[in-house]
Amino acid sequence: MTRLVNSFSYSHSRGDLFRECPRRYWFARYGGWGGWERSADPVTREIYRLGKLSNRYLWTGHHVHDRVEGLIARIAEKRPLPPEEEERTALLDTLRREYAHSKKDRSGHNPPRKGFWGLLEHEGRDFSIPDADWKPLVERAGEALGGFYRSWVLPELVSADPGDILDRDAELRTISLDVDGFEVPVHMKIDLAYRLHDGTVRVVDWKTGRPGSPDEHEGQLALYAWYYAKARGIPLDRIRLGPVYLAHRPERVELQPVSPDTVDRVLGETRDTIREILALVDDPNLGVARKERFPVTVRSFHCRDCPFRPFCPDRPRPSVS
Repeated sequence: MTRLVNSFSYSHSRGDLFRECPRRYWFARYGGWGGWERSADPVTREIYRLGKLSNRYLWTGHHVHDRVEGLIARIAEKRPLPPEEEERTALLDTLRREYAHSKKDRSGHNPPRKGFWGLLEHEGRDFSIPDADWKPLVERAGEALGGFYRSWVLPELVSADPGDILDRDAELRTISLDVDGFEVPVHMKIDLAYRLHDGTVRVVDWKTGRPGSPDEHEGQLALYAWYYAKARGIPLDRIRLGPVYLAHRPERVELQPVSPDTVDRVLGETRDTIREILALVDDPNLGVARKERFPVTVRSFHCRDCPFRPFCPDRPRPSVS
C-alpha cells in the first residue's frame, strides 16, 4: 500500500489557524499525522483524535451546511423541497443522536460514528458548558436552516438552469498559487455559486453565526473570486460575492463586486502567510516539521477552545486579577 505523504498545502482557514497560534497549527497539520494507523504511538494517536473533535459551533454549523447542500441538490435535480419543519426535525434528530454518542463514552475509545468523533465540550471540565447552553444552540441551528427557506437566494436558485449551479459545497476545489517558485495547492470549499441568465456569477457563503463587520470575510471571498477567474475563466467584473446570515437576516442581499486590486492584495497577504509557515517547516514536500519551531500564542484567549491543551504545557495562562 502506498504510504500517504503530508505534503504542504494551504487554505484560508489554515492561514487563520496559523495566525492565531502557530503551535496549534502544528498540532493540527503535523502532530497528529499518521495517528489513524495501528502502529501510531499513543501520543500521536491521541493528538489525531483530539484534532477530529468538533466544538459546538462548528458542529451545528456543519450540519446546517450539510442540510442546505442537500436542499440545493434537490433544486438542481428539479425536485420539490421538503417542508421546512420536516428538514428542521431531521436536523434536530441528527444533533440529538450525535450528542448522545459523544457523551456516551469519554474514555478516548469511543469509535467515530459516520465520521463524527465527538464534541470538544465533552472532553472534561476545561471545555464543558452548562447543560442549559445546549438548547439555545440547537434552536439557533434550526433557525439557520429555516433561514434558507426565507433567503433571497432560494427564488433565484429555483429559477436557475441546473447547469448554472457551479458549486454547492459538494466538492473540494484546488488551485495552485506560486510562492517564490514553489507551487502551493490552495484548497477551498465553496458553499454556493451560480450563474444568472445575464452571465453574472453569484458566490454565496452561508453563515450560521452573528453578522460581523462588512469586510470580515473579504479575504476568504477574494480567494473564491480568484479561483473562478483563474480556473473557470470568469471575468472578475462578472462576479458578485457575499455572506448570507441564515439565522439573522437571510432576506438581506449583501453581495459586492471584487476588484483586481483587492484580489491582488489578498493574494499578496496569502503568500506572506505561506512564507511564514514554510519558514518553520523542515521539509514541505515530505511533511517534516518540528513542534519546537512553531511558537505558542501569547494570547490565552486563543487557548480556550484548543483541543491540544493537554500536550501544550507552555501555553499562556489567563491572568488572575
